Amino acid sequence: MSSCDAGCCRDGVLVDLEHRDVILAHADVIKRHMSPHQERDTDRWFEREIAHDSDFPSGKAVGTEAPAGCVFLNDERRCVLHLADDAEELPVTLKPFFCRLFPLAICDGHLLLDEPVAGDRPACCSATPGGEQTVFDLCRAELEMVLGEAGVEELRVLERKHDG
Repeated sequence: MSSCDAGCCRDGVLVDLEHRDVILAHADVIKRHMSPHQERDTDRWFEREIAHDSDFPSGKAVGTEAPAGCVFLNDERRCVLHLADDAEELPVTLKPFFCRLFPLAICDGHLLLDEPVAGDRPACCSATPGGEQTVFDLCRAELEMVLGEAGVEELRVLERKHDG
């Protein structure tokens, strides 16, 4: 993933409504990490709400405005929410859950590799046929974020049973 060009963010991302409010509450911090040309009008940061999506804690989501890609991507195609998280000592995480989870995804309550998106990204996050590393090697932090250490170990046990 060190070759990431943020191609997966080109159309924006979905954010839980409650997390949108966290982002908006920290707009001044976020703006400090933006490139000069980035949209600073917070009324233009998010699209219309999606009425029901059970994969989000609030049951509702909203997309990041994306006329030329996610509104939070800077000139270097880096996420300013991620940059702010790294640079600031905040009591919350600004980068949305599904962004932190990628290339894993949750769809209809199932944890999966976002292969339709990741599969189009051979330089950064697609499976490599015959590769030596597994999803456990490459996405350990993401798996632990969702499943916890015990959950990851339980999944590994299931993998060993399947392969054995």
